[in-house]
Amino acid sequence: MIELVITVCLLSAPAACHEERQGIVGESLLACMTQGQFYAARWIDQHPTYRIIRWRCEPSAARQSPV
Repeated sequence: MIELVITVCLLSAPAACHEERQGIVGESLLACMTQGQFYAARWIDQHPTYRIIRWRCEPSAARQSPV
């Protein structure tokens, strides 16, 4: 699975940044790169208090939360 990784910062606190990850199931890296801006635009429409700093596509990796 390919993930779209969007780095966003609060408009009111530009140093408060974090990554949002959205899985794009069954897509290729090329499809993610060409469609990523549309996903990012939809995300920012739903979260108007944030600003997108950058976005990228990468294969999803198994993540483990610390216990």
